[in-house]
Amino acid sequence: MLCKKVITILLISACFVRESIAQDECELVLVQATEEFNAGHLTSISAMLKDCLDKNQTRDWRQRAYLLLAETYLLLEDPIGAEQSYLNVLRANPEYQTDQNRDPIDLVYLSGKFTSTPIFSFHGYAGPNLTPVRVINDVRIGGESYTDEKYSVRVGWQVGAGIDFNYNDYLSASAGISFAQVSFKQTTTSLFGIGKDITEFIDHEGWLNVPLAIKYCESQGKLRRYGYVGYSFNYLLGDKADIEIKNREAGGETGELLSFDKSVSNVSLMDNRSKYNSSFFIGGGLKYKYKLDYFYFDLRYSFGMKNVANPDDRYSTVTDGLPFPYVDDDFRIDNLAFSVGYIHPFYKPRKLKKARTKSVLRKIEKEDDATN
Repeated sequence: MLCKKVITILLISACFVRESIAQDECELVLVQATEEFNAGHLTSISAMLKDCLDKNQTRDWRQRAYLLLAETYLLLEDPIGAEQSYLNVLRANPEYQTDQNRDPIDLVYLSGKFTSTPIFSFHGYAGPNLTPVRVINDVRIGGESYTDEKYSVRVGWQVGAGIDFNYNDYLSASAGISFAQVSFKQTTTSLFGIGKDITEFIDHEGWLNVPLAIKYCESQGKLRRYGYVGYSFNYLLGDKADIEIKNREAGGETGELLSFDKSVSNVSLMDNRSKYNSSFFIGGGLKYKYKLDYFYFDLRYSFGMKNVANPDDRYSTVTDGLPFPYVDDDFRIDNLAFSVGYIHPFYKPRKLKKARTKSVLRKIEKEDDATN
């Protein structure tokens, strides 16, 4: 058994060594081909690189080899060979961009005929959220003026995925689907008018969301900023509440405080809620480029547009056996969400139907005028 493991390890090691030697040999071939190019011996370069190009070389090696071939074919006045070689450059590195200060002008001009902007990109994300409540109408059971209500945020979470349709390097349209668990707390004091009772109502809502957005993103750099606006269709999947009343009353001959605490958990409020809602949202963040994919950090604020409470069934909770006569205010919920996500672009290097060579020439002319 031990012998078999040793033989397996040796075979794997031999494969790695052989692959490393092959890569070193092809690196030497590329150096020699570059020397031939600099010496003006152009016709032999394609044949020199052919065997190594047929092998499984690294992306960096293939990028440099096809760039050399593209420049070679341009000098040989072979536009078909030059275009095919540059297309292979983008297949090796879809985000490669020429630089006028580094690359020959004819290569920069050639690059304007191609793009590798991904038509579609997939993204997934998850993170925590906070849910502020905006009261539309403060509803009291009997018009009590002595009670005091306060809403506070609680931490929830969301997870989602989506797909972007990229119009160009900067603009894209996005559609997705997500699940969000949101929560908030309502604290009511003096509900019974005695000044000593505190009622805590904690709501847990689960929403299925379908967000649609328009995004603008920077197209260069390791870190890229982006921003977006959008609209979301929201459907309430579930709503459970935890309710606790802490009642302190003076009683007895000595006037000591008597406790009448009550609580109930997992009370369904689906009948008291409007299941369909919508929201407008804005957001932005940073994308970090990792190889050909991205990790991103996102901050989004959603403005609820409709009343979450169901006015037609507002008072059913008064007779549902709760530890106190609770009724909903009319209210909207907003949401502040922080997410960490991953983006996988589906790159498609291709020749443009309408080349961007005019914009390349204008840029070159502007830079030439600035240096003169």
